[in-house]
Amino acid sequence: MPSPSASLALGRWPNAVLAAAGVFVGAWWARAPLDHRVGWAALAAIAITVAANAWNDISDVDIDRVAHPDRPLPRGTLTVPQARTIAWTAAAAALPLALLAHPWLLGVTAGVLALAYAYSPHFKRGGLAGNVVVAVLASLPFLYGGWAVGQPAQGMLLVAIAAPLHLAREVAKDLDDVKGDAAHRRTIPLAGGVPIARAVVALASAAFLAMLALPAARSPAFALALVPAIGLALIATGSAVRGRRGSPRLFKAAMVCAMLAVLIARP
Repeated sequence: MPSPSASLALGRWPNAVLAAAGVFVGAWWARAPLDHRVGWAALAAIAITVAANAWNDISDVDIDRVAHPDRPLPRGTLTVPQARTIAWTAAAAALPLALLAHPWLLGVTAGVLALAYAYSPHFKRGGLAGNVVVAVLASLPFLYGGWAVGQPAQGMLLVAIAAPLHLAREVAKDLDDVKGDAAHRRTIPLAGGVPIARAVVALASAAFLAMLALPAARSPAFALALVPAIGLALIATGSAVRGRRGSPRLFKAAMVCAMLAVLIARP
């Protein structure tokens, strides 16, 4: 039996918790009651996140031996068959949970799981296309929150704001992982060069800030609450452009701060 700590690490429990929080933020943004439907959608988002991360680690064992040797599979605290069991169990759980949240989310979840399963062996190795796919997938909890309360358009607005920030983070991760990826993937820094990858990070971050402009302009309180998120995004961008490691964590912190700003002072 796999240990609980190794299983949690495989699913990257902080990301799973963040996905669940994104569902609640999406529903809150839509100004709808946070009822049982939102709870089911949050559990579905957790299950999808666990499945996606497990599939990713199974596909990336050789890369992670260099880039992320502390993860469960390269460390040997989990076997690949155990990881597959966790992934498929989580994927199977996500479908009924999504159905309980909203009937339309069942089909959406089936498509998301198919995309997540295909991501590592196909999209991830192709550079920008893979980065875009994971940026959209990482932003979908906001849509789940909006859809669970019957307002998917409100959730899509948050997806449009969040996706550029997730894209900046994904390309920044590729910059940090160049050594581990060199023999296995054709990421933007490997295929197009480090300067191009840094430019993509800067452009994606600028798109995130531009998408924030409209809701921030409608509410001075929301604009003020966004200051930490904006500051962290700018610091992370500067760090990535200057070639310093660690900017992905700053981009994630910027997303957390942006979510808190929605909770504190939604426009």
